[in-house]
Amino acid sequence: EMPFLIGPAPSTNFNSDNGIASGYSYFNVRGITQTRLNITLDGVPLQDPEDQALYFSNFGDFASAVDSVQVQRGVGTSSYGSASYGGSVNFASVNPSDDARVQGQLTGGSWGTGRGTIAADSGRVGGGFSFYGRFSAQTTDGFREHSGTDQKTLYFGATRQDERSLFKLFGFVGRSQNQLAYLASEEAVLEENLRDNPLPPTEEDDFGQDFVQLQYTRLVGDSTTLMAQGYYNGAQGWFRIQDWLSDDLLEYGLDGHFVGLILGATHQAGSVSLNWGAHVNDFTRDHAMEIVGGAPQYANTGLKNEASTFLKAAWDLDRTQIWADAQVRYARFEYQGDQDLGSVDWTFFNPKAGIRFDPSPTVGLYAFIGRMSREPARSDMLLGEDNATVPHDLTAVKPEKVLNIEAGAEVRRGGLQLSANVYSMDFEDEIALSGELSDIGLPVRRNVPRSFRRGVELGLTCRLDPAWRVMATANFSRNRIEEWTQYYDVYDADGAWADSVAVVHEDVPPLLTPDVLLNGAVDWTPSPVIGLGLVGRWVAESQLDNTGNPDFRTPSWFNLDGRLTLSLSRWVKAGDPKIRVQGTNLLNNERLWPSGYSYLYFVEGAGAAPSLEGTSYYYPLAIRSVFVTLDVTF
Repeated sequence: EMPFLIGPAPSTNFNSDNGIASGYSYFNVRGITQTRLNITLDGVPLQDPEDQALYFSNFGDFASAVDSVQVQRGVGTSSYGSASYGGSVNFASVNPSDDARVQGQLTGGSWGTGRGTIAADSGRVGGGFSFYGRFSAQTTDGFREHSGTDQKTLYFGATRQDERSLFKLFGFVGRSQNQLAYLASEEAVLEENLRDNPLPPTEEDDFGQDFVQLQYTRLVGDSTTLMAQGYYNGAQGWFRIQDWLSDDLLEYGLDGHFVGLILGATHQAGSVSLNWGAHVNDFTRDHAMEIVGGAPQYANTGLKNEASTFLKAAWDLDRTQIWADAQVRYARFEYQGDQDLGSVDWTFFNPKAGIRFDPSPTVGLYAFIGRMSREPARSDMLLGEDNATVPHDLTAVKPEKVLNIEAGAEVRRGGLQLSANVYSMDFEDEIALSGELSDIGLPVRRNVPRSFRRGVELGLTCRLDPAWRVMATANFSRNRIEEWTQYYDVYDADGAWADSVAVVHEDVPPLLTPDVLLNGAVDWTPSPVIGLGLVGRWVAESQLDNTGNPDFRTPSWFNLDGRLTLSLSRWVKAGDPKIRVQGTNLLNNERLWPSGYSYLYFVEGAGAAPSLEGTSYYYPLAIRSVFVTLDVTF
């Protein structure tokens, strides 16, 4: 899935529920989770506006339908979709080929993994149109016990381009069934059984997602471009969770969809360029829960709509470029259910500015400053509840704000490219992860008054000769929460719950934010027939909670993956067949535990001060695994 492919980007980390790159997997940038990033496909938001959530599991084999990926760290420039609070990721869909062709792939490998995909391009047909379609089916048992996934996705696209206009349609229909593994396992249990999944096999889900976007771009004169884009994005399905008190199996249903319109224009006037954009959308999602084999328990609806507009101006002064960017964004959320929570709305002004100076053709210097504000998600306002059981104050969780400053340098000389970027992200009322999970497995978050993330990002790409390429990235950071209040259960000497206390911790690192991330890759392609690649990754330890306690951390870990590609066209003339063998965790590291959480509590002793105790829980990644793919094109 895409989080594992994005993982080698600077300052990016990833994890998976079931231990492999399939099913529910996630990524973060600078320790900021993907629900606080802006993720788009062809500029159209992929996240639901209510919780800013995106589940790649809903549409498997997404990478096969993507032409390129752009990862932008930090606030960045204004764009469409949810606020780019910690970064933005835009996927560009494939364009239909000018030539008619059929492609097929078959994959098999460890943990019962199988994949088949077939794609067809029409080439240029009547009226200058080109059409594209791909059907993919994937299945796996998962590395962790009973954590399998079955996915089927249909991707489709069409384009028509002439000298002054471009028409593009792209979309997908995806369906997936998953056995759930959203709870981590105790460290002591993993030492005995690395594949442990504490959830019963009855906990599963069935979801689908439908997406389509239609874009029209027109060149007006020689210096103005106009663009209009409409889209639909809907997701629906259910998941089942065991009620440990009643032993009932509870089914939670979700049915959400949103439509939107994007307008844009660019204009070039001498050394000045202008870029204007506007975006509106409307979202509705129904939430329901019933006992499997029993009666419905509740139903509620969340409604959200937003409107935003931005204007960017850039001045190109020979070797210097200066730009300014301002966005105004309005959002409104309404809850309809048994509790009358009413509605809440927000208006944000997000200014940014930057400068770039190229003292020579091989050296570039830049600096950036930007401020971004962002509203809380539905689950934040409802404190993790799917159905409000108390009259929550929708304004109790404050919007979070960040001031982002970046500066860096780039050097390009022959086959060598070097980059260095220094960043500072200072947060006010950050809606930070608490390390807790709600009753339905969603992460719980709350405001912290002050926090920051600061660091340096380094990159290197070196083309030694046409056959050899070396790449490396590094992130070194210091990340702190000024003040965090942790709530602890207190048990007596007999193990009975006695009380709950709050303890304030100061100057602590945020959870799951390692202060060092290192990536390295080597590719050797001596001929079109064969290619070899190695990718290494070292991740420093990170906290499982926001208390700064050194006894509750993920272990630091190193992982090495490898890839061999071999063309068979010398022996098989039809179809240009290729074999790709991919090995993951080649060193068979059994402590690849990139994510997890902790449970900390106090135990009272007879006549002694309470002692702090706790348990660490981790999500393990798979041990050594091998996957083989056959690729043919006609």
